[in-house]
Amino acid sequence: MKIYIATLPNGYFGSTGQSWQSINVDKLASLLNYDTQIVTINDLMHIDFKETDTVVYTSSDEKNIRFYLQDVMYFINKKCKIVPNYNILMSHENKGFQELLRSDLGFGNLNGHYFFDIDDSCLPTPKVLKTVTGAGSSGVFLVKDKNDIEKIKNDHFELLKNKRLMKIQEKTELKNSKFSIYNYRHKGFNRFVEQEFIPCLNYDYKILVFGDRYYGLKRNIKKGDFRASGSNLFEHIKPSTEILDFARNIFAQMENPYASLDIAQSSNGCHLIEFQGTNFSPGTLLKAPYRYLFVDGEWIKEDNDKDLEANYAHALNIFMKNSELPSISIPLNIKSKTECSKIF
Repeated sequence: MKIYIATLPNGYFGSTGQSWQSINVDKLASLLNYDTQIVTINDLMHIDFKETDTVVYTSSDEKNIRFYLQDVMYFINKKCKIVPNYNILMSHENKGFQELLRSDLGFGNLNGHYFFDIDDSCLPTPKVLKTVTGAGSSGVFLVKDKNDIEKIKNDHFELLKNKRLMKIQEKTELKNSKFSIYNYRHKGFNRFVEQEFIPCLNYDYKILVFGDRYYGLKRNIKKGDFRASGSNLFEHIKPSTEILDFARNIFAQMENPYASLDIAQSSNGCHLIEFQGTNFSPGTLLKAPYRYLFVDGEWIKEDNDKDLEANYAHALNIFMKNSELPSISIPLNIKSKTECSKIF
C-alpha cells in the first residue's frame, strides 16, 4: 500500500482557507503511517498504480483547475482509491450535486430540489433558493412569495438583450412547432437549488470533522437576516449533543477522512444545510480552544493543538486503517423525500 500526495504543478496543496497559502505537504507526508510519495496532478495519468494505492489530493476554488481534476480523477478512480472520493470532488463548489447526493444517501433531514428551469421550482414557500456556486451567504435568497420568485427569475434566468431580439426574429421565420422547441432551448436557464426554510433560527453550527475529532463553531444570525454563514458573529462553544451526534451520523455516510458540515437545529431535529469534504476553510480548527471525541458512548472534550497538518494526517491514518474494514451502518433521522408539484 502506497500513498501519493498530489499537489498542483507548483507544489501547492489547498485546504488552508486562504488561496495563497498551502499545506506543508512534506510535514503531512512525514506524519502518515504509510509509504508516501509527493507528486503533482499532472503526473497522475502516467503512474502505474496498484489497486491498493491511494491518491490524496484537494480540489480548488479555481473552476478550471477543479474541472481538470474532475476529468483526471474520474480515470484515476478506476485504478486505485482516491481521497476525497469522486462524489466529494463533484460536490465541491456544486450545491446541485450536493443535493443529488444527499437525496441518494438519504441524509440531512431537509427537503430540497435541484433544477435548471425556474418554472420547475416546486417547494412551498417560504423556502431558500441558492445558486450552485458561491461561498458564505452569496447567492442565497429567501423566497416568501411569487414576487420573490419573479425577481430571481429576472436577475438570474433572463436572456441577454441580443438573445431576446433573436427570439423575436426566429418567431416570425419558424413554424409554431419548431419555434416551440427553439423557444424552450433559449428560454433562459440557470442551475439552482431550493431548500425548505427553517423558521425561527438564531444560529447554526459549522462542524469540522477530522477522523474522530470534531470542532464546533456557533454562527449567530444578524438581526433582520436569515443566514448565519458570513455573519462574522461567531462563538467557539460546545455544540449540543444532538448536533454532535447528527454530525457523526452524517460523517459516517460520506466515506471521507474529513468534512465541513453546516448544521442547524430546530424543533424538528437537526438539519444539514451544506457540506464539503475537500478544500474547505479550517478556520474553526485553527481557532477553537477545544475539540470533541466520541468515546465509550459519550462526548468528551480535549484541548485543541491547532495543528492543521497533524489533524489531516490523523484523519488520513484513521481512514486508511479502517478503509478495508466492513462498513457500519448508523441510523439517521431521515425525512421522506418531497414530492414536487407546481405552485406557481
